[in-house]
Amino acid sequence: MNGRTSGQGTLRAEAVERMLAHRAEGPLRGLYAGLVCDLDGVVYRGSRAVPGAPDVLRQLVREGMRIVYATNNASRLPSEVAEHLSELGLPASSPDVVTSAQAGAAALAALLVPGSRVLALGGQGVSAALAEVGLEPVQPARSASGAPPAAVLQGLGRELTVQDFESAARHLADGAVWVATNGDATLPMEWGLAPGNGAYVTLLAQTVGRDPLVVGKPHAPLYQASVERLGTTLEATLAVGDRLDTDIAGAVAAGLDSAWVLTGVHPPSELLRQPEGGVPTWVISHLAELEQPYAAVLRSDDGYTCAGGWARATSEGLDLKPGPADPIELVRAGLAAALDARGSGLLTGVGLGEVAAQLDALLSGSRSG
Repeated sequence: MNGRTSGQGTLRAEAVERMLAHRAEGPLRGLYAGLVCDLDGVVYRGSRAVPGAPDVLRQLVREGMRIVYATNNASRLPSEVAEHLSELGLPASSPDVVTSAQAGAAALAALLVPGSRVLALGGQGVSAALAEVGLEPVQPARSASGAPPAAVLQGLGRELTVQDFESAARHLADGAVWVATNGDATLPMEWGLAPGNGAYVTLLAQTVGRDPLVVGKPHAPLYQASVERLGTTLEATLAVGDRLDTDIAGAVAAGLDSAWVLTGVHPPSELLRQPEGGVPTWVISHLAELEQPYAAVLRSDDGYTCAGGWARATSEGLDLKPGPADPIELVRAGLAAALDARGSGLLTGVGLGEVAAQLDALLSGSRSG
């Protein structure tokens, strides 16, 4: 493909090759001993469980798979997250939840002597995570008394004040180590988007002239902490998420296989927009497909096939023949064809928009739940 002559084309060519490389003759879950599971969009949407997700995860636990739930949300305690999951019918207790606050505290514990004072700039989850690893959490209002904090751990806190950020800026200017739980710029609310932790991280970074170590998705530390909690190896662990730019990119950064599940924010067409954000090992429409064999994409003379479904990309859109394939298998074939065509320069503009709409329509029923 001549798309290999450009950076974007190379990334898309690699995405196609990766999609062609994987298949599972038996159930997909049989390839792994542990599962790192994202929450919003995979397990629940808002306050409601994603249809079928609790049943699948309970079955996986019965079959011996170890599961942890990894979240960028640093404000909530693991016990609170576990309680929410249990109410939805999922098998979860506090040790089954790994937060970005815990990943941040672990990173600081590796850098500081036990008992070091750390400014806890965030919600209750930040302070609790620091205490768990033997560090002393110090609230911003009290940071001026006693020994100066050796570090700042910054996570989202809805009760933080301007004075709290001023206290953090003062200690950061004096050289305190700085770790941020996550860089999410926005926080979804019922009414729209509010500033997320990343927005406040940017505020401090512009003030003090340096950037923190960020541990949450799409960076590797949260996934590394999750694998450590599972007691598995990287090779035996699967990360499941609905976002390419956080969940899948973070798994790639940590060296984990990943399953991109299409029940959340990102529709199939998102892979055409940002393959550089992270190419998934597997593409599934819902968690139940972890219990099924995985049909691989195969290249044919005039397109791509998957379980009898066939797809070919043209400058105007996708030619599709479902055959006996399930919709997700046709999506896989369509993605491979579209990535190939866009990488070679065949698919642009109006044609690319048409392909995106066709791919997303294939799973519109399953995505609506």
